[in-house]
Amino acid sequence: MIDSQQEIATGDLPRGLLDISDAQVDPLLARILLVDDDYAIIRMMTRMLRAHGYRKPTFTTDPRDVSELCRRYEFDLILLDLSMPHMDGVQLIEQLRAEFGVDLAPVLVVTAQVDHGLRLRALGVGASDYVTKPFQFDELLARAGNLIRMHMYQHAMRVRNRSLEELVNERTEELVRSRQEIRELAAHNELVREAERARIAREIHDELGQYLTALSLDVSILEMRFCASVPALAEQVESMRRLVDRTISIVRTVASQMRPATMNLGLEAATEWLVSEFISRTGIACTLKLPAAGIQLNDERATAVFRIIQESFTNVMRHAAARHVDVSLRVEAGFLVVQVRDDGRGFEECTVSGKKSFGLMGIRERAIILGGEAQVHSVPGQGTVVEARIPCQEKGGEASRESEPDFERVAIAACERQNP
Repeated sequence: MIDSQQEIATGDLPRGLLDISDAQVDPLLARILLVDDDYAIIRMMTRMLRAHGYRKPTFTTDPRDVSELCRRYEFDLILLDLSMPHMDGVQLIEQLRAEFGVDLAPVLVVTAQVDHGLRLRALGVGASDYVTKPFQFDELLARAGNLIRMHMYQHAMRVRNRSLEELVNERTEELVRSRQEIRELAAHNELVREAERARIAREIHDELGQYLTALSLDVSILEMRFCASVPALAEQVESMRRLVDRTISIVRTVASQMRPATMNLGLEAATEWLVSEFISRTGIACTLKLPAAGIQLNDERATAVFRIIQESFTNVMRHAAARHVDVSLRVEAGFLVVQVRDDGRGFEECTVSGKKSFGLMGIRERAIILGGEAQVHSVPGQGTVVEARIPCQEKGGEASRESEPDFERVAIAACERQNP
């Protein structure tokens, strides 16, 4: 057991956190543990240490108490004899290294043993230095001071590194939370924007469409009543009719671009309409593959998939110079996999990663917001592939089987003749 008289200085709390840039490393403030079974040597070394300014020496004559003392106090140096009862110094060093690892204070062996093999054993198991008795106390103090300074600097560095790691972890968590909040805000804004688009599309279709239809009827009535008797009026009425019909077509296009009416019929119908519009506007051949089984998606996810395909088409029209585009939707392991592949000019992926490619960024963010992911692969001269994976469930809650055949709606029309 540890005798209460064995601790020379008590009442000091462990050192707090040190800033390595401002740390005042003072060896005289070090805690030193003396381990020797000869009480006379303990008293002599304690008296000499205090005479040279060391105010916190602690001692024990039983090596079995050292582990508990090391757990209780933060020592900066251990002065250790090798020949002791119950446990020799080499065994004690091995035990302490196994228990405390790099946190163990440096061990300075002070022994009367002059055997070279024993010295090598002690240094091999972790002793920091070795002094044989009789010794010059000035030499012992110099060696002890060097070891204490080294330990204090290492301790300060470890504490500082832990503080920096905690700070980095804290800032990283804040950054992750901030990015998550931004994504949640973006998702909310996207929902609000889609709802506003749907509302505007309904108002354009219902209100403006009704007025234009009424105007078209009025033009027809004007034609029936007056054009036969006033031939000069017929040309003007026909011009009015063409203008009204063109306005109706523009209103339908605007309403469809805001939110296609086919979205109310499901993602499959909306995708077919989008492909048809893409072909009619660009003349680029396009094929569409849809899964044989239905796709169960709520309106938010279906709208996101629609916008991903729409943005991919926009990139093809602006940059790809493609002759053919393949669009496929399939369900794999609870995910809807959307792929848009073109045979255009492609690009170097590294040249796009550093630019503000908001279209590709929007595709990725839409997928991430919904718990999925999106990737863009491209090789110059070999086209581009945009692939997004969006979590979903099939009807009936069962995952699709890859062996089930897909039916293919090939929407090429006259494009093959235009792009032989």
